[in-house]
Amino acid sequence: MEQALRVRDKRKVGHTIKRYHHYYKRKGGYSFFIKNSVRVAVGLLVLIVAILLLRQLAPNLEANFEALLASLSTAKTLLFFFASECLFGLVPPDFFIIWSQNFASPFGMVALLALLSYSGGVVSYFLGLYSSHIPAVENWIKKKFLDQLLRIRKWGGLMIVFAALFPLPFSPVCMVAGTIRYPLGSFFLLALFRFIRVFGYAFILFQVF
Repeated sequence: MEQALRVRDKRKVGHTIKRYHHYYKRKGGYSFFIKNSVRVAVGLLVLIVAILLLRQLAPNLEANFEALLASLSTAKTLLFFFASECLFGLVPPDFFIIWSQNFASPFGMVALLALLSYSGGVVSYFLGLYSSHIPAVENWIKKKFLDQLLRIRKWGGLMIVFAALFPLPFSPVCMVAGTIRYPLGSFFLLALFRFIRVFGYAFILFQVF
């Protein structure tokens, strides 16, 4: 009896996976994934080349940058990063990842950045969720982030994964997810891909700089 139930459950899982596979294939989810994977590679290459060129053109750039960082409060910098991740991702996390190399435990700071980025997405979700109590704000969010709204309705959780992994506006996608009341438990789980994004970029950038 138990074996029969296991076989039935496996068939259900297999059927569900196939159903989602055909759906995302038909709706262009996979092509969107491939396109943004290429953009990530190109974006990283452009970032690396730009910084290397700046080092050649301005030999004192690195020393000046380190002096600037030394003059800033770590707590204020982290607070600014968290605020950026809560409110539309104003500054790309990559600059903060490079900044984290100045610490005795760079990957410890990267872990903190990843946690703050994830938490910023959660805050954005709840901002979107509670915007339903203020129709004017809810309508503004839906109009301002119409592309994200259409994509998350089209692809569901896959769009949250895309936004967490790729250089897409993570905070707006989280906010829209809250606005349409995407299941909270699923959101918490899918947003964890943000950790992979931050650590992945850190591993690559630390090899170059």
